[in-house]
Amino acid sequence: MAKKSPESILVVGAGYVGLATAVFLANKGCRVHVVDKNPEVAKGVSTGKLHFKEAELANRLRAVVRSGILTASLPSKEFYHSAGFIVIAIDSVDHANWKMRLKSFRKMAEWIGERKRPATVILKSTNILGFAEYFKSILDKSELGRKINLVVSPEFLREGFAYEDSAKPWRVIVGANSREESLATRKLYIDLYGADMPLVETSYRGAELIKLASNLYLSHRLAFVHEIADYASQYHLDLDSLRQGIGLDPRIGLGYFNPGLGFGGSCLPKDLNLINSRQLGSRFTFHTAETALVINDRVLDHVIKRLRGAIGTLRRKHIAILGCAFKGEVDDTRGSRAVKLAVRLRRHGAVVGIHEPFLPDGAVIFDGAETMVSRDMKSVLRGASAIVIGTSHRQFAKLKGETARKLVKTRFVCDPFRILPRESWEKAGFIFV
Repeated sequence: MAKKSPESILVVGAGYVGLATAVFLANKGCRVHVVDKNPEVAKGVSTGKLHFKEAELANRLRAVVRSGILTASLPSKEFYHSAGFIVIAIDSVDHANWKMRLKSFRKMAEWIGERKRPATVILKSTNILGFAEYFKSILDKSELGRKINLVVSPEFLREGFAYEDSAKPWRVIVGANSREESLATRKLYIDLYGADMPLVETSYRGAELIKLASNLYLSHRLAFVHEIADYASQYHLDLDSLRQGIGLDPRIGLGYFNPGLGFGGSCLPKDLNLINSRQLGSRFTFHTAETALVINDRVLDHVIKRLRGAIGTLRRKHIAILGCAFKGEVDDTRGSRAVKLAVRLRRHGAVVGIHEPFLPDGAVIFDGAETMVSRDMKSVLRGASAIVIGTSHRQFAKLKGETARKLVKTRFVCDPFRILPRESWEKAGFIFV
């Protein structure tokens, strides 16, 4: 256990980043209070209930709430005024227009500026380039606000492993515009992780760029492998051998180098748009971000093209999509590529059914159109003209072609994640498209 913090830590936001950070800090002996504007979320966290699927985080949350070292509530000025550290980890972006919710940050900055004594504010929310300077300019409007230590320390969490990545990060970034600003945060991190943790010190804007550029690079790896996969499918090339032949070069690697339906979720698409944001006056363009988004968008067009090549017109054809979480083994549908595919298929006149094992039966998702999901796989498969694997949930790899053939109308399957045992499915009469 780290030495207990003499002052409490306020974590603003009870999403993946906020709760993973808060629970890790509490598990290390820090007194933590979490605030969230959603009453149901705040109440659930205060009783130790996690509102999304993260096994390790759920277990740890129950333990620290039970011990009383982590508490939660709706936001209130008093918490901003009393905490020694304030960690801001809210969902910072409006996904409808990819703009930051500056109003929310202005309110927080004003509350913090009313403090009677100095504190350290750690920005973990993903920000556009130059945002920390904007936030500091609001703090500086008050005499005590000018004494606040502001640090940009972005997160690099993988959904499904949010607690694990908080507890054992690959690196820690501390962005501050003066050495004095970063002292308290550096000491906190050394107490938490030890002196051997790779710790990179940079400026506000440098830390912001490290976060956005990291996800830009990851998105390019995925865009690249999807272009390779599309070319390979046109010439009936073996994608596995291509991946091995390229990725075994240690300068390239095989990690984060698997095709699917393209990258989705709440991070990569958001960060590719944020890195080229003009909201605070930037005029620099990262063309690599634009290219990755274009290639990613084409992936779904190629899937539809292959389906039409197999079954002809999509009008009134039933397409069964298995899985709509944005990645395997999670229940988060934000930015789901499977849902985006369903929307496009419907525009072509298809009748789409979606099975998602990690959501309640009848759950509704909004992404360009209203989409209802089912937990009953058989009802979704029944009468289908084609099956599409929409998410790489491990349980789908266990689905037998012999079982599916008794339910579908025609035996076409699209498996962009390559998780189905192809040989046994082909023996059952399925054609992979």
